[in-house]
This record gives sequence, structure tokens and C-alpha cells, in this order.
Amino acid sequence: MAYYEYPNATDSESFGNVMGYINRTADGLFFPIILLVIWFISFITILSNEGQGRAGAAKAFTFSSFLTSILSMMLVLLNFMAVKFLYMQFIFVAVGVIWLKMEQN
Repeated sequence: MAYYEYPNATDSESFGNVMGYINRTADGLFFPIILLVIWFISFITILSNEGQGRAGAAKAFTFSSFLTSILSMMLVLLNFMAVKFLYMQFIFVAVGVIWLKMEQN
């Protein structure tokens, strides 16, 4: 008894088909989780470079959200990710921009 569908011949024709198979097997959550990991790593990296202040956290949040929004646009165009995750990334960018504006005053 298999808990996931086995790959067929067309699932291994190209790199895109392999990634599509992995994403289908993970119920469409593989790439959003990868984006979450990229967001977290870039957030911690920028935060450690900026220092532990609040302005550093706002910059790190905005940069990480913007980076993952660009990546999510490519993934949506390649049909690897649902559009709702793209919208979520842009909401995070908007929250980061508002946070930066609030830090300036």
C-alpha cells in the first residue's frame, strides 16, 4: 500500500515535471514551504546584519517579503504554486512597507 502516487514516465521527463510531481505529492505545499524557509533565512540574515533594533527588524521583514514575492511570481507563472500564496506575499510586503513608514516617524 502506497501513501503517495508513484511517478510515471512523464513525471521524469524534465526537471519541471519532477518538481511538479514533488509538489503534487505534497498536496501543493512543497513550494510555499520552501518560500517560508527562504523568507526565514533571509530575515535572520538581514536582521543579524542590521543589529537587533526595531528598524533592523522592519527592514529585514520588508526585504524578506519582497524577495519571496519575486520568487513566488515565478513559481505561479510556472504553475508550481497557487495564486493565493502570491497574494499573501504581497500582503506581507505591504505590512513591511507600513512598518517602515511607522519607524520613520
